[in-house]
Amino acid sequence: MTTATVTPETEVQDDHVYALTELEIQADESCAEEFGPSRLQRGLGLFFFFMVIVFFSWMFSSMESYLTDASKMPMSALIIQGEREYVSDDDIRAVLLQKPTIDNYFSVNVDDIQAKIESLPWVYHASVRKSWPDLLRVYIQEQPVVAIWNDSQLLNEDGIVFDADVNMAPESLVKLYSPDDRIKQALVKYNEFNQLLQLNDYQIMTITVNLRNAITVVLRNGIMLRLGREDALSRIQRYIDYVAVLDKEKIAYIDLRYDTGFSVGWKNDNKE
Repeated sequence: MTTATVTPETEVQDDHVYALTELEIQADESCAEEFGPSRLQRGLGLFFFFMVIVFFSWMFSSMESYLTDASKMPMSALIIQGEREYVSDDDIRAVLLQKPTIDNYFSVNVDDIQAKIESLPWVYHASVRKSWPDLLRVYIQEQPVVAIWNDSQLLNEDGIVFDADVNMAPESLVKLYSPDDRIKQALVKYNEFNQLLQLNDYQIMTITVNLRNAITVVLRNGIMLRLGREDALSRIQRYIDYVAVLDKEKIAYIDLRYDTGFSVGWKNDNKE
């Protein structure tokens, strides 16, 4: 009968295999410590990185200080463009000299300058551009004024009221009278009436829209047209069709607030 036994040699062999594996692991750790960065090296790397950041921050700050120094790159030339009748060069210069003044090419804020110029009453739109190395170019578009509103303010073609010297406006401007909430309505009526009347050689002097939306038109020949609240355009056409048979020099007003026909008020006569 054969009996299997475990000899000491077998146990020695197993222990020997385990011992070799542990040595290999220790050797790998030793190599990693030998070739990996030391604490001193890592510290020097972080210090160098920090110094690079400090250097570039200082360089950026110095460059910014240099570029925004008014004595280094001053704005010394100005070009003003655009057809102008009411906005003078002195008006623009006065705006540019307001605080903060324009000193340096890089520090000038064109959006801020544009807003300041557009705050001038007669300026409808402004465009501001910088040109290297010292030129500021300003383009001006004046208000497209179309009427005098309530004798005190001016009205542009967009129906926007602006404050400017009414005495500077052309004498040919129509005068519109209306409540505050009927400004655009009055302008629309003026454009409709004016197109029709100009085709027949008539010019409007004033248009009044009252609180009840009743409309009165005064022509430059002195005749007042009372149009009422409805069918104003067709009533003007009625005036054009029939006024030729009347003596316009003697007419004070024509009341067209009828479905058909009209009544006439004569100068120096209280009777119609």
